[in-house]
Amino acid sequence: MSPTGHLAIGFAVKRWYSKLPLIWYLIGANIIDIIYIVLTVLGIESFGNNPWTHSLLMAVIYANVGGLLTYVISRQRNSSILMGIVIFSHWLLDFIVWDNLPIAFGKTPLLGLGLYNMIGFNINAIQFNTGLIIATSIELILFIIGVYLYIKSKKLRKVL
Repeated sequence: MSPTGHLAIGFAVKRWYSKLPLIWYLIGANIIDIIYIVLTVLGIESFGNNPWTHSLLMAVIYANVGGLLTYVISRQRNSSILMGIVIFSHWLLDFIVWDNLPIAFGKTPLLGLGLYNMIGFNINAIQFNTGLIIATSIELILFIIGVYLYIKSKKLRKVL
């Protein structure tokens, strides 16, 4: 999923627990891709070979480390749990749209439902076809819902 879909999660969770600044949740939702970009620039990962960032094993590790760091910095137990969930949500959303997520390192099976493949989206040859339109629409709808939930919660807090 593109950063737009992941940002939707960051906006949405802010509604349920507002003790952390929004930017923390937005970074948490995209931290796996941020690390992926750094590792790709360093030549450690590449598209289609990304066990250090997009494997199930590393998503669990990043979620736990992110939750722990959040607790160390904020001393808020609920915030740290929620941050771990936000970080792991990145892998869950990618699981829905991709079909090439490794379980761990080496020759492990690849996981994913492959929604993009089903609707005709191919990252190597982006074309304006119905698959791209459907994928973009899904992500924009998720983003709009996430921002809506965030704005609605801000208005509700002002009233209370």
